[in-house]
Amino acid sequence: MPAKSSNAPAKSRGPSGVLRAYLFFYNALNLVTWGSCVLYATSLLPEAIASNTIHAIFPQTFNPYLLATQSLAILEVLHSLLRLVRAPVFTTAMQVASRLLLVWGIMVPFGGEVVGAKSTQLGDYAYLGCVAAWGITEVIRYGFFAITLSGNDVPKWWTWLRYNTFYILYPIGISSECALVYLSLGPAGVISPLLFWGLVAILAIYVPGSYILYTHMIAQRRKVLRGKQRAD
Repeated sequence: MPAKSSNAPAKSRGPSGVLRAYLFFYNALNLVTWGSCVLYATSLLPEAIASNTIHAIFPQTFNPYLLATQSLAILEVLHSLLRLVRAPVFTTAMQVASRLLLVWGIMVPFGGEVVGAKSTQLGDYAYLGCVAAWGITEVIRYGFFAITLSGNDVPKWWTWLRYNTFYILYPIGISSECALVYLSLGPAGVISPLLFWGLVAILAIYVPGSYILYTHMIAQRRKVLRGKQRAD
């Protein structure tokens, strides 16, 4: 599921000193790494489309770029546990775990089969969907917090992106993630029946769980926007 946990400071007045510097560095680093992943993948698209080699984008962009960048999100859970940010631990852990499942549980073992094989297939488009949905979401999110922690005002257009692109990017991300898990059922079954049924169980939870989370986040965003409108 697209991670939407907050890296905003745990207290309303915000962090100070070393903590503020650390959180700024963390958010700025993620802004750069996610932005690089999106730009790199985008730069490969024209040639890949022209030569019908979209499947070649995965091996060029996944390891170490996307793999390392997404794995860095483990720190999100640590931040919540230590109460460095406002994000609830359980929600943050679930969101991060869903992404790590995709990169470490699907893309790593089944790269070259369901995605990045010898010819372009559905998994390659699903991978691009993940890169787009995750990458754009994270560039906006981490950029938002980096600007806030720098002491500057976030531009209104960036705030608008922060609270509105979710409506489109979340369904794209979820659809792409579910497609990759579904496509992995075949090769997973060859490895182990237990792995196969484990992925089936994940899909059974993933789909309704994603819808519930989506509606919950919509309600949260509307609440935040109402608060901002009253403040203005």
